[in-house]
Amino acid sequence: MTQWLAALSGALLVAGTLLIVAGLRKVPERPPHPPGRNLPKVPAVRVLSAVGASAATWWLTGWPVAALGAAVGAWVLPRMLTNRDAQRQIERLEALEAWTRHLSDVLGGSAGIEEALQSSAKNPPQLIAAEVQGLARRLAFRTPTEQALRAFADDLDDPTGDVIAAALILACRARGRGLREVLQGLARTVAKDVAARREIDAERATHRTTARWVIGALLAYTVFALLNRTYVEPFGTLGGQIVLAVVVLLYAGAFVWLHRLAKPLMGHRFLNSSGASS
Repeated sequence: MTQWLAALSGALLVAGTLLIVAGLRKVPERPPHPPGRNLPKVPAVRVLSAVGASAATWWLTGWPVAALGAAVGAWVLPRMLTNRDAQRQIERLEALEAWTRHLSDVLGGSAGIEEALQSSAKNPPQLIAAEVQGLARRLAFRTPTEQALRAFADDLDDPTGDVIAAALILACRARGRGLREVLQGLARTVAKDVAARREIDAERATHRTTARWVIGALLAYTVFALLNRTYVEPFGTLGGQIVLAVVVLLYAGAFVWLHRLAKPLMGHRFLNSSGASS
């Protein structure tokens, strides 16, 4: 009974720590998002998995360092071992390419820039639907076109979005001359960027595979250690916990390094809402 109470107390401590960190995490100031975009939430599944891993580890070992390490691992490793973020960036680029091509087609029908932008919001690509509809909404409420396009770029928060928004802003200043050809060229450039990013992501997949092998070996060693309690008995002392903490930090550093190797790099944005380039 005492072990279960200790495990529950440790799990609650870890859960409280994770919630406090998530609540205090600073979010950069951004212009108001279009209605319909959800605010960031603490994922319940990740919290439960971290609490469960911590409680199970504490119950099996009684080591606070191991329990904390299991909680942090359950929280961060699933996301580190997938290419979800890279795939989402690529899919958003594909959506921008499709939207840019559609916009150039609408402009080919002798429509004005503002009219074409509002028309593109009727059936935009799903991954950028909120941003495109927000742009159309701003234009409908008589927001100056350049200001609305800068807010659109902020909503996209992507260097490619800055390039497209900047081309539209320059076209507005030049009253739309040559914009259709520029947008078609941009769409071709974005398509090439998508193909290049897919190739890079395939190469980076080897780093994620390496990380999975390391985790598999670590789990196998953990099972072996739990089945041979006399072998790991020294870890139950204060000195053993300090050594274990050093080992956990070394593994954490290795995983962070592998994650950075596999993580796609974000380009530098140059357009901001104030009207000046950064």
